[in-house]
Amino acid sequence: MVRLLRYGTIFGPLKDRWRYLYKNDLYKRRIEAGPEPERFRSSLINWNYDAELYACTHRFGEKMNIESLRNAMTDASFLNQITKQRTEAGLAATDQTTLSFTHNEELAKRGEEIAENFLRRALQFWYPKFPKEGIDAVMEFLISESTIADISLKLGFKTLIRCDGPSPRPKMLKNALFAFIGAVDENNDRSRAELFVSDFILTHLVGKDINEIWHIKNPMGLLTKVLEENGRQAPESRLIWATGVSSVLSTYIVGVYSNKEFLGKSAGATISIAEEMAARDALRRLFETDEKRASIPFDKLYKHGLLIDK
Repeated sequence: MVRLLRYGTIFGPLKDRWRYLYKNDLYKRRIEAGPEPERFRSSLINWNYDAELYACTHRFGEKMNIESLRNAMTDASFLNQITKQRTEAGLAATDQTTLSFTHNEELAKRGEEIAENFLRRALQFWYPKFPKEGIDAVMEFLISESTIADISLKLGFKTLIRCDGPSPRPKMLKNALFAFIGAVDENNDRSRAELFVSDFILTHLVGKDINEIWHIKNPMGLLTKVLEENGRQAPESRLIWATGVSSVLSTYIVGVYSNKEFLGKSAGATISIAEEMAARDALRRLFETDEKRASIPFDKLYKHGLLIDK
């Protein structure tokens, strides 16, 4: 009995130490090997591409030909990769016209035109007094590569895109989303494609201030230009109130007027800052993009593919 206890006390810790050293060695080898390389989703045994395409059409409630959707999710780099593989295998390099599918560049161009046209009409409809430069800035934000790629990623297009790598690049994600819009227009009608743009791209303006999207470098100069174009006198800045002038917590409130007509006001740590912010407030009031303006009415923007009147 004593001998058993002795073996248990001596060889027990040795056994645990051997197990610790073995696991520690495996851990170090795994760290030295580095992370596992990213693999294509199609390399897994539970992947069915046709089933994924079919599920995609039903996920968005779109009636679409599977082959059309397959083309929309095929990047040009995928065809180039197939041609390269055939050449390396000693086969004749076949151009894409003889394949059963094509890439999505044409559909992407078609979808981007639809998106740009609808977004511009929607912005001009709800912000009729907003200048063209402001509309262009908001449009640039909505259809930028980063915004569209983020939307495409969240809609699950990453695993559907066929490209030359396991992880599609932002440009590929952008082309896939626009190509999907073009495919919706091709299989249904323009109204369904515009509805998709309204639901998934225009909604990115919810909770955002379009006055901050359009960065105005010289608000007072723009205010002067807008007033001159409307036949009004140049703006005048007036100090309305000030407090703590001799302290580090000084606050100034400046108002902007045109021929004694109030345009806007704002506070600032200095008079120049308060004057600039007051000019921005005046522009928001003139463009009707201030806080009193309601958010975009998505239920009124779209009806039978056309923008309706207020």
